[in-house]
Amino acid sequence: MKATKFILITIFLFAYALWSFPLGFAWGIENKSRVISPYWQSDSGSHTFIAVSHSGLNTIASQVGLVINAIQSDNVPFAKAVTFTISAGNTERVFILRTNHPTTSAISSARFLVGTTNFKYGGIRIDPVATDPTIITPTGGRRDITMLNFWGAVIIENNISGFAMEFIGDMHDSSATPSMDDSATVSGVN
Repeated sequence: MKATKFILITIFLFAYALWSFPLGFAWGIENKSRVISPYWQSDSGSHTFIAVSHSGLNTIASQVGLVINAIQSDNVPFAKAVTFTISAGNTERVFILRTNHPTTSAISSARFLVGTTNFKYGGIRIDPVATDPTIITPTGGRRDITMLNFWGAVIIENNISGFAMEFIGDMHDSSATPSMDDSATVSGVN
């Protein structure tokens, strides 16, 4: 009797492990092709600014498509995602703003994520438009958003101050190369 229960429990745990293991990966964000920033905010006295630059390196395609999402702390989108293509040598400006913010009409060439005037905050998720950014295009280079440069700031408007944003997964992200040993110090691209 005890052996039968033990075998049934073992089979159940084994089946559960096989069933749930792949489901955990379905909701994960793959860091080899995504860029994230852990914080943004917008309210009646603040907004967020992001710049995306394409350096024009030979290993990156001359045009790269990306989708920027501002996800609130409750996992709800702040506004409709912004999708655009950036060309080599260019910089695109993206603002996360409240409704009726004066910047939306002052800078016609910028991209905007416009939401409520209430205080909202959360994280940024940037996805590639390309289904496989690791494939080299016929004209050369990859459509890989991790090869783009991202920088930004949360702006406190009443005293024109704020703080810089960190982007994880972009060209400036600091990480050790696979050929480094454990004792090597890590430094960024710069």
